[in-house]
Amino acid sequence: MTMNNALVFIVVEDRLNKSLLLCRESAARAQEPLIVLSGTDAGPGYERLCRTYVHLSSNSPEFEKICFRRYFLLSEYLRAHPECREFVLIDSDVLLFQGIGAHIRRVAGKADFSGSYMQPGHGWDPCQISPHVSYWTAAGLQQFIAFLLNTYATSFGRRRLRAIAARFAARGVRGGVSDMTLLHLWAHASGNAAPINRVFAGRVIDHNMNGGRNLMANEFQVRGGAKRIVFFDGQPCLVTPAGEVVNVLALHFQGSAKMAMGHVLHGRVRTAAALTYALLQARRAKNWAFGVRLLRQRPSSGGRFAGATEPK
Repeated sequence: MTMNNALVFIVVEDRLNKSLLLCRESAARAQEPLIVLSGTDAGPGYERLCRTYVHLSSNSPEFEKICFRRYFLLSEYLRAHPECREFVLIDSDVLLFQGIGAHIRRVAGKADFSGSYMQPGHGWDPCQISPHVSYWTAAGLQQFIAFLLNTYATSFGRRRLRAIAARFAARGVRGGVSDMTLLHLWAHASGNAAPINRVFAGRVIDHNMNGGRNLMANEFQVRGGAKRIVFFDGQPCLVTPAGEVVNVLALHFQGSAKMAMGHVLHGRVRTAAALTYALLQARRAKNWAFGVRLLRQRPSSGGRFAGATEPK
């Protein structure tokens, strides 16, 4: 950790892309320390996972394994830096803003982990907690890795995962089992399921810029298909349907919303809204085509996963 005991933010990313550059810029503006782990040698633990891994996702096996690999890369980093006892893992498509480190300390409390998710609705629970902005202790990371390895190595664990994948297939939706599934199972089993993206002391962390849903459905106003952003005193805020302004300290630009990152970081919120509206229309067309294709395939494939990749 740094001399002022600030939380360390870590991105695991082996590609230099525009999102990562904007993420770095946002961390510098927020005065938060950011480390980028760009290595790919995840050690013997990851090799063990690959030997027992069972693919149960509509995404490619390579994509899902890369997502799992980051926890082992983090473990290798902590092994080399034992002074780092806690950290925040973020994706490269996240923007950070002033005050995020102090807020995460308060919202995480004494937990070993705190991740982001949306409360299930309409009778559908995807069993997912996302690490795109997640607080960890070093002990929590090791506990999760042990849980992950044990789940894939045992017949009981694999049955649990297959049951979750079957629910996705039965509904005809993309997704399935991913690292987010394992995080959900472990967090609930270990008492670390309190969401990091809940509104706390007038501040919030965004789960996904696309749409008004955050922890709860219709939690914030929407403009152009994404959360409406307003700036007060240079700080970005979200607005509830009742008009209450909530300071947002991290924004997650999932999928094609990455194209709006630079506009939001530099305060061009109207341009960002116009762009996200165009992206929304494209996404709707893609989802409609996916549904039509699934209906055509159903007589011959019986509801198996389609091969389309869903970006996290």
